[in-house]
Amino acid sequence: MKISVERPTILRSYLGRMRGLGIGHNVFEHWWIERLTAAGIAPLSIWFIIQMLRLGDEDHKNVIKWAGKPVNTILLLTLVLLTFRHMQLGLEVITSDYSRGKKRLVLNYCIKAGTLFLGILSIISILKLFFTASTSK
Repeated sequence: MKISVERPTILRSYLGRMRGLGIGHNVFEHWWIERLTAAGIAPLSIWFIIQMLRLGDEDHKNVIKWAGKPVNTILLLTLVLLTFRHMQLGLEVITSDYSRGKKRLVLNYCIKAGTLFLGILSIISILKLFFTASTSK
């Protein structure tokens, strides 16, 4: 004798049931910004490596002079901003994959605060180099 259990009919689609779960509400935007920052970091990193190899034997005065050029300052600032934003996005993906609940929220706030703090320190350092070079002319 077979006992049949009637299951209730679910009228919501699978997508409708999944909508509130996870960070799925902005996955595409998150993924797209991560790709854009990576695309910006790649040529800037190549430029930075070439410049550091070129400046390897220079003294402090010439490095300050190099950093004081507006083009170099703008490229350095752009590299730092893109790198820290990319780092923040990558770390947020890791925490969303491996932590849950309040722990994830705390980790995301720590990541945002840490990348903001390090980014501001880097920007201040680059601007200090720029203004030091411009006042020593």
